Amino acid sequence: MGRPSPVRRGTAVNRDTGEITQLEFFERPKTGIRYDWRPNPGRHVNVPKELVKRLYDKSSGYNAGDRDVFFFYLGFSPDGTEPLRMTFKEIADVIGGRPDTIAKRVGKLNRGGLLLEAERVGRIVFYRANPRSGFDGAAEDQVQAVKDVRFPVIPAPANAEVKRKAAS
Repeated sequence: MGRPSPVRRGTAVNRDTGEITQLEFFERPKTGIRYDWRPNPGRHVNVPKELVKRLYDKSSGYNAGDRDVFFFYLGFSPDGTEPLRMTFKEIADVIGGRPDTIAKRVGKLNRGGLLLEAERVGRIVFYRANPRSGFDGAAEDQVQAVKDVRFPVIPAPANAEVKRKAAS
């Protein structure tokens, strides 16, 4: 059996038989394919493994409660860049804790860029996961979503209120 020899882009000829063979060079049309295994486990979220490893490092500045809130946002947020439209009380009812504790954790995650402010309705602020830290949707949508988004910061930035109190 002979080796194919290139004739022109996309085709080859078997030197022994003269048969023309069609080759593919990764030119398939792009589609909005997304992972969606139904009924279980459902939608697939793209999360960078290195970021998760760094979140679990003791020097990250994030603790188990912060990670619980971050992963709650990843798991409960709608597709794409839509915010999670739940109050801190509703989140606390699901994962436990007090609404003010959830608010502090969300503020910390926001300062670190893991969660981003997405929408305001009166005095209520809704947040979404930074698409650089986790994204639910097609790859083409993620490429668009990260164009103007800051990178998450690890270790966690210091709390602005704590700095002000220490300066007093």
